[in-house]
Amino acid sequence: MTSMRIAAAFSLLVLCGCNATGRPDYMAEAVSPEQSATPSPHEALDRRISHYARTYRIPESLVHAVVQRESKYNPEVKHGPFWGLMQIRHETARSMGYSGPARGLLDPETNLTYATAYLANAYRVAQGDERRAIRLYAGGYYYEAKRQGLLGELHSANDFGEFATASVADDAPAR
Repeated sequence: MTSMRIAAAFSLLVLCGCNATGRPDYMAEAVSPEQSATPSPHEALDRRISHYARTYRIPESLVHAVVQRESKYNPEVKHGPFWGLMQIRHETARSMGYSGPARGLLDPETNLTYATAYLANAYRVAQGDERRAIRLYAGGYYYEAKRQGLLGELHSANDFGEFATASVADDAPAR
């Protein structure tokens, strides 16, 4: 009887070390090419940020700094009148060419399209100074642009045409 208990206990110990695949938990499973080709949400967001930084000709690091500061990369954040990744106001997005409802700014693609256009203007008014551009983005650049005589040189997202509204998938390198 004692030997049966020992055998049963030993069998339980062996089974505890295995998972449903029959491999011990510490052994990694191979990733198929299909699984590795699908970008993580963070990778997809990085691609979008790269796309819009190139489109609006501003440093990618500047867009990342604003996204980190405003939402910590959470596209669903809403604080008062501020929406999405870059916490843009609906009125501000409309001034950049957006015509949809405020809730539409929770879509990362939409938010980046219009908020990055606004950031690009702040960057131009800041004359390439990233820290100053972030301050102007957060507080508004209109009066500073007016003081510098730059109002006629600022652009909406629509001024960039199809490049601003192109899907990031269209911008991906061919494989």
